[in-house]
Order: sequence, then structure tokens, then C-alpha cells
Amino acid sequence: MVYSLTMNCHRLLRATLPLLPLAFGLGCTTLSQATPDPAAGTSPGVSTNGPAIFRLSGVLTHSVPGPPVTFSPPPTNLPPEIRRAMLTFLTAGNVTLIKQTNNVFDHFLPESLNALVWTNFIAHTNGRNTAVWRVRAHPQGWPGRAPEAQWNTNCLMWGMKGLTALSPCWEMEGNPGQVPITALTRRHGYTRGHGMGSDRVGNDYRGKKVWFLTSENKLIETTVLREIVRTAETSRRDYSILLFSSDLPESIQPMRVVNPSEVFSFPHSKYVSCPGAPCPIFKTEQGGNVGADVAGFTLNTFKAGDSGSPNMLPMPGELIFWTGRSTAGASPEMQADMDKLCRLEGLDPSKYQLQWMDLAGYPTY
Repeated sequence: MVYSLTMNCHRLLRATLPLLPLAFGLGCTTLSQATPDPAAGTSPGVSTNGPAIFRLSGVLTHSVPGPPVTFSPPPTNLPPEIRRAMLTFLTAGNVTLIKQTNNVFDHFLPESLNALVWTNFIAHTNGRNTAVWRVRAHPQGWPGRAPEAQWNTNCLMWGMKGLTALSPCWEMEGNPGQVPITALTRRHGYTRGHGMGSDRVGNDYRGKKVWFLTSENKLIETTVLREIVRTAETSRRDYSILLFSSDLPESIQPMRVVNPSEVFSFPHSKYVSCPGAPCPIFKTEQGGNVGADVAGFTLNTFKAGDSGSPNMLPMPGELIFWTGRSTAGASPEMQADMDKLCRLEGLDPSKYQLQWMDLAGYPTY
């Protein structure tokens, strides 16, 4: 009888042991080696996060110890190898299998703004780099002498409408690239509000020089007539608007703007940040480079001195101003400030309006 039981147990264990991890001893067994999923690497399905579609890829199935249990030990008159195998059979069944999957970005919904931006981005990155300027320097005698500036024609942004709205230099910048000016109309430049003094309508910067650069590397010089500074403490906004002494020529293209609520806005927006999916946003920084928040084009764009640098939505062939770095985006209040500066200098405000990009045709997520 004992022999029959032993032989039956032995046959059972021989059939099942190859499927179980080996364990030894009389206590609770810990299975430290993960068991591969036979279907590892297959795609069991997809998931979505707003406009982003992810492929679910099987990775591994892990065996972890189950809750503690008590087993009656096998009879002591059995051979040691049989007793050991019986204990293994009992304890190996007391495990929990945990299957892990990995979300891998696959594509964006074709009608989404994310899809448009991403497909345009990847079509124009070959051979491109992050340097905005080939040359940007203060010569001896600056600001009495104009700065030296040339575009880098291999830049990510080269050839895009609105690029010439980026000023390479102005008289109040301190270190090169700090407190940068971005033209939002032919008479108005944008920069940060904090660090620019009190919240005010004034002319502290009257006569200060601002330079822009055409796509043919010709410098355009203008000066400041008046400024409006808005601070978060007083106005609950953060920006400065400079009124130029003359209209910028046609060779300088002010950036169009987009409503900040339509880009990366919670809980709903047109352009959505999807963790694990690429969402390019162009961000210039004081060192003369532009980051895109995409692998291979990632930079530190949030350093002290980068405040007010423009954050831009890279639409096909065009840069659209979204917000400034740690500063406010375009708004009806900003337009009202621009209009006020115009009226103070006897200008017709209707000629200097923000140009809004219409994103109504894209779904909101």
C-alpha cells in the first residue's frame, strides 16, 4: 500500500514538477525567480488617453508568495526525495500570478491637433538641431553699436512663419538672451512681468533699443516708447508689453497667438499632454537654443533668466505663441493693455490687434 501510494505520488510529481519552480525546506516557500509569460511581447489590446492610442504589450508574469498556510508534513517513512517533492508540490501551489503589461505609444487619433503637430514635427527634424542663432553677440561698444546676429538655418524652427518675431537682443537684456522680446503685433513686444519693477503704465524704457532680424540676416532696429508691466501680485497676470516707436516692416512677422485654455489646459483642451506620448512644444532659452520636449531635442528651458521666453505650438509651417516661460499667455486683458499704449501715443488700436489662431475645428479632450 505504501509502495503504491509512493509510486503514484512520484508519477504525479514527475508530470507536474517541470511546470513549477523548485523550492526546498519545510517552511514557507518564496519564489524569487519570475516565470516568463509564454505570450510575452504579444499585443493583447490597445488603450487610449485622450487623443493618444497605446498598444498594450505583454511583458512578464511574476509569481509571488500567497498568504501563509500550514501543511501537514508527509509521512516520515517515505524516501527523502519523495518527501521533498511532495512539499514542493504543496507550497508551489500557494502563489499569486501577476501579469504586467507595458503601454507603448502607437499613434494619435488622426483628427486630433496632437496628430497634426506630431506628424508635422517628425517630417521636419532630419538634420535639424536646437541652436537658434549661428551668431549672437554684443560687439565692443554695444548698445551704441548694433549686436551681431545670424540665424542658424539648420534650427528646428528655421523657415517657420513667426520666427522673425524673436528678437536676438535688446538694450535691457542684461546677459545675452535674458528678458527676451517677442513681437506679437507690429508695434508690441512681449516679455516677462516679474523682475521688471512695479505694476504700472509707464515710460521707464523710453528710448531703449530693440533689434529684430529678417530671414536674410538684416538687423531691424526700433526703440521703446512706453511699457505696461503686469505682475501677479497686483494684476493676477505676469507680462510686460512694450510699445515700439515705429511699425516693424513686413520682413518681420509677429507671431499669431492661441488661447492658453486650448493647450495643455486641465481638465479639457485641444492640445493634450499624454504621459508616454510625444507632445512637442517649442521653448527658446537664454543660451540661444530651442527645446521641443521630445527625445533628442530636450533642453533645460526653465533656468533662472529664461522667464518670459516664448512657449510656441509648432503648427505646420508656423510658430504660434501660447504662453511665456512662467508668464501669462495672450488674453483680452493683454489686448486692452496694447490698446491703451496705442491711445497714449495717438495710434489707432485697431491696426495693432493680436492675431488669434482658430482651433475650433479640432476636438477637445
